[in-house]
Amino acid sequence: MGAHIAESADEWVHLISESFVPLSLANVSGSFHGSAEQTVLLPGVTVTDVRTHGSSVVLRTPRLVRVAPREDYLFSLHLGGSGAVVQDEREALLRPGAGALYDATRPYRLVFPTDTREIVLQVPRRPLRDRVSGIDELSGRTLPADHPAARVLAAFLRELTGVSQELTPGQRAEFGLTAIDLLATALRATAGEETSTPTGRQALLRAMRDCVREHLTDSSFTPAVLARLHGISPRYAADLFAEAGTSPAAYIRDQRLRAAHRALTDPRQSHRTIAGIAAHLGFTDRTTFTRAFVRQYGTTPADLRAGQRST
Repeated sequence: MGAHIAESADEWVHLISESFVPLSLANVSGSFHGSAEQTVLLPGVTVTDVRTHGSSVVLRTPRLVRVAPREDYLFSLHLGGSGAVVQDEREALLRPGAGALYDATRPYRLVFPTDTREIVLQVPRRPLRDRVSGIDELSGRTLPADHPAARVLAAFLRELTGVSQELTPGQRAEFGLTAIDLLATALRATAGEETSTPTGRQALLRAMRDCVREHLTDSSFTPAVLARLHGISPRYAADLFAEAGTSPAAYIRDQRLRAAHRALTDPRQSHRTIAGIAAHLGFTDRTTFTRAFVRQYGTTPADLRAGQRST
């Protein structure tokens, strides 16, 4: 966290590669120099005030995508000068107040023909994809400065950048979550997404539930891992599940028990042992599994299976 200054093109390419994702530089003016003041809001979520003097082209080349892969989205809010984001054969022209999204998993080009100032919000890939459907079609497109949702996002990022280093770690984390939600809202609004589509916290909760079902057989999958995969804090995850009347741990356990019940009542899986089914679904202790199963279904796994065989 803090400001860093580059006095040459070589220093600049090193600074932006360390601050964002591995990049290269082209068409740099001889007097080029720049600065970047970055604040970490959450793990993988940063907001950076970037200022450049002189022209340049920043490249995320196919080779860099291949040898230095990164799972990030970046959003540039342009505050001064002119520029363009080019990705997937789309070009987003940037003027003060406008912004554009770009995806580090695919090549892109940032063109800055003048002195510029921008705020760059960088977020992990999964949390934003969970909140915005069809996001692959939104990179390289301009978020116009006069759109109401884009104006709210821009105002928030400007204020956040101005005070970010005065905030406590807890406050930065909370504002980091807000930044992701506001970016998702602006992307959905400018793309004309239907309002009936689950948004914000609803969409995130749905995505987290899907994620749990994808990891039922992973014994190391915990509420903390679930939160980390979605770029949020465990506390925020707990709040989301509490709104649905449960908790991350209870939901994970419930889904594992449901999967165990299906396996125990499936004649095609009668050859599998109860201990094997429990272990496969992340229950490392047979006694713990049996107690949880009895609490949920009122019978032991063995009795359930025996009843199935006698029918």
